[in-house]
Amino acid sequence: MKGLESLRGQGKRLTPQRRLVYAALQESPGHATADELCTSISRKVPGFQRTTVYRTLDLLVEQGLARKIQLAHASAYETIQDGNDSHQHLVCDQCGGTFDVSAPQVPMWVDQAAHALSFAVDRVDLVGHGVCAQCAAQP
Repeated sequence: MKGLESLRGQGKRLTPQRRLVYAALQESPGHATADELCTSISRKVPGFQRTTVYRTLDLLVEQGLARKIQLAHASAYETIQDGNDSHQHLVCDQCGGTFDVSAPQVPMWVDQAAHALSFAVDRVDLVGHGVCAQCAAQP
């Protein structure tokens, strides 16, 4: 949990609860909602507080250790593996499926537009919403 250790350098406590949430997020296949993480953690630690999951996820996003993705009816989270972990997402508004898309030209386009406006970009988050092929094929 090397990434999580950076919290100490920011003056944040590295509690067992924060470790559990971060580990559950890392172990989740793909993108996980707070409810999914809560369910996963509660299997190991009955009675684990839902508010702890939400607060920890907010902290992880704030510290650059996780990314929040707005889905159709919820938010999903994923860990950021390194500072340059740049990819975009497509979200199905019917089933909530989230798909990673590698489009390296997107940050380049944003950087060009930002440069023209003398704007400093910290990160680029692009989420495309629509309907996946599986949902579109259903009558």
